[in-house]
Amino acid sequence: MSPPSQVPLKAESASTTRKEPFIPYHIVLSIVFGVGLVSAAFATIPDCDEVFNYWEPTHYLSYGNGLQTWEYSPVYAIRSWLYVGVHSLVTLPFSLAPGIDKSHVFLALRTILAGTASLSLTELYDSLSRSIGPEVGLLFISISVPSAGMFQAIPSYLPSSFAMYFVMFGMAEFLKASVSLSKALTYFSLAGLLGWPFCLALVVPQLLLWVFENGRTTGVVGTVQRLAWGVTMPLIVLISVIGVDSLAYRKLVFVPLNIVLYNVFGGSERGPDLYGTEPWWYYFANLSLNFNAMAAVAFASIFPLVTALAVMPAGITKRQFVLLLPFYLWLGIFSLQPHKEERFMYPAYPALCINAAMSMNWLKDFIHFFAVKLKIEPKAASALGTAMVAVVLLLSAVISTSRTIAITTAYSAPKNIYRSDQNISGNVCFGKEWYRFPSSYFLPAGARPRFIKSAFAGLLPGTFAESNTPFRDGTWKIPENMNDLNQEDYSKYVPIDQCDYLVDSYFSGREDYTGSSEPNYILDTENWEPVACRRFLDAAQTPFLSRALWIPNIVYRDQRVWGEYCILKKKMQKKEVVT
Repeated sequence: MSPPSQVPLKAESASTTRKEPFIPYHIVLSIVFGVGLVSAAFATIPDCDEVFNYWEPTHYLSYGNGLQTWEYSPVYAIRSWLYVGVHSLVTLPFSLAPGIDKSHVFLALRTILAGTASLSLTELYDSLSRSIGPEVGLLFISISVPSAGMFQAIPSYLPSSFAMYFVMFGMAEFLKASVSLSKALTYFSLAGLLGWPFCLALVVPQLLLWVFENGRTTGVVGTVQRLAWGVTMPLIVLISVIGVDSLAYRKLVFVPLNIVLYNVFGGSERGPDLYGTEPWWYYFANLSLNFNAMAAVAFASIFPLVTALAVMPAGITKRQFVLLLPFYLWLGIFSLQPHKEERFMYPAYPALCINAAMSMNWLKDFIHFFAVKLKIEPKAASALGTAMVAVVLLLSAVISTSRTIAITTAYSAPKNIYRSDQNISGNVCFGKEWYRFPSSYFLPAGARPRFIKSAFAGLLPGTFAESNTPFRDGTWKIPENMNDLNQEDYSKYVPIDQCDYLVDSYFSGREDYTGSSEPNYILDTENWEPVACRRFLDAAQTPFLSRALWIPNIVYRDQRVWGEYCILKKKMQKKEVVT
């Protein structure tokens, strides 16, 4: 049986007028990948979930040791071994090569992630340029590339970033003149089943438009046939996810369903709210920091659409309207959830940039429209609109770059204090800095991360059952003392006297930090000596503007307050000589 023919959809005025992008594909890809390489090298790891739930299991698969969270216990099974397994296979040539430092393997995987993101971003740019218009495509890439939000999301080893890549591939496919439904749905199934299941909501607007338009050209029967054929590859993805994860856990599991059940139907005693809640406006504030003016333009993109429909309705198409919906849909769903995190917005970052791009393009058209009404020459009116939009884009890019520099210069110490020549071995302990541990990729083969008691009273990761065989028993063995209630377990701690090294921070003026449970070990020069230290921003004592943006001293007096972030080595205690 062969699939139904890919019937081009009926032309819809300007939306399907084929136009060439302003900048060739390969040039855009080179630019985006260049920025991606910078982000892979310098972007921080702001979320401990990325380390403990993804970098550590991947390190375990590659090297036989790593930290284990409760999510990887077969009792709960809400993390996919297929997801981390694919990434482990990608880095296998690097991890097996002799003489390659593990931190370089870390960078190699980040580079591969950045390359995948760059390709998907360029695909979406190309499709937007050809289907909606080259102006929108150019605006989209001009908003995306310099944004602080995309800089952070592109190299992040998170299902939400992975979902973002394949959502972009899927959106790009839906925008093509002859849509391959099977390919589009496969991209979205990879985003939702291998990445993050909630991002399947983002396919709904475009899929409904496809059903409507295809139904008009091929009828109900033809549409149902194409839908049936289109889900073939997604079913293969589904079977692969269930099969590999079930093999790893040694029981039948469907991880995406477990994720939804835990996060949505976990009940009052468990669920994501145990890890903190935020007010309804959290994402509005966070997106404004990461996209500045472009976030505001995206939030308000429905208003230019309504205005455009009133002023020049012939220039608005169903496809343009549908492209605005995913961002609003995602923002609405996640703003209603009490537990909020920056990474939850990653899959919708491209949709935000699309909304902002279309709004800026409509703004340019409005300026041209009203300038002509005021008897200004058409060429001058067009130049005026283009210039005003260019100024806004330039200011936005400058602010985003300032934000990126502020973050990378302020919070990179947890990655930068480790060097291959430090000869670290034994137990490397983390107290109050447990959530900034950048992963075992930064520790030598003979070192192991350990935790000491701090003011934190939740559940810390344990350790996978170490293995020197290719088949890691820790994927299916049930670890001891795990729970899904974030209840503290004291077996996860080691006594301070078992620590050979210690990672700690110190901020002047807070000598008593949070009491005796978190002493400032950096000041304990009798028992500890520094191996390496880097400055680290004291966010509590730094004014908001100074910590949110990097501003040159010639423009604004630097008011940042710095602390120290160090690796400490235990001093050898001198034995008293009895005479």
